[in-house]
Amino acid sequence: MKVEKEHFLFARWPVEVHRRAFRRSVSIYLYPNKPIKVVASKSTSQKVIVDFLMAKRNWIEKTFEKFADLAEQFPEKKIQALEDFPYLGIDRKLKVVITLNKKTFVSVTDENLLLHIPRNEWSAETPLREHPTALKEIRHFYKREAIQLLGARIRHWAEQMNLHPSQVKFREQRTRWGSCSSRKVINLNWRLIVFHPEIIDYVIVHELAHLAHMNHSEHFWGLVEKYMPNYRELMGSLKQSQNLVEFLSEKN
Repeated sequence: MKVEKEHFLFARWPVEVHRRAFRRSVSIYLYPNKPIKVVASKSTSQKVIVDFLMAKRNWIEKTFEKFADLAEQFPEKKIQALEDFPYLGIDRKLKVVITLNKKTFVSVTDENLLLHIPRNEWSAETPLREHPTALKEIRHFYKREAIQLLGARIRHWAEQMNLHPSQVKFREQRTRWGSCSSRKVINLNWRLIVFHPEIIDYVIVHELAHLAHMNHSEHFWGLVEKYMPNYRELMGSLKQSQNLVEFLSEKN
């Protein structure tokens, strides 16, 4: 279904309006480094939209200030030599390795993330950030390693807890690290691979515990604590460092 879009400036922020035929209400969505997204019906006037934005102006201001603070705390990763990339809780410096292979690929050591570039694609005069597939290969590497490692860890904890999901899926979710459905299907965010293994284990134990308790009751947290006595500390660490994964977001 085609969505009509229009653009205008509100205060100092660009706005992108998405109009939908059967939309009854007006909603706004804010994202870092993007216009304010407004979803409204085809018949909603621009005055109504502007009035709605005016009513939300303080919230918009504070949210963009928060985005700016996060950008300062978690600078955007650059595809350049010696840039730090987190992997299993450790910052590893990106290094270029010239390879005789025909395809670009990524590997990891204790200290480095190695970007292997075929000799015929490499020129010392070409900035690494302009390499056409570097970011794609880094994402591919993280996702491949995550599926393997997270799969192994969920099998380990399923045996320990004697709680077995009917299926495990790996997704790229923007705001959720995991979920468990009533059908006992567990979803894990593959970008967890950037965090320390103990944080990964906490998320897995959390979701497996939902197989026994589909809520956040006292019994649920008691089960989590049985296997992760320091789960509160791990929750805090995950919340504080969650923006580390942004470099793995698929670029539009």
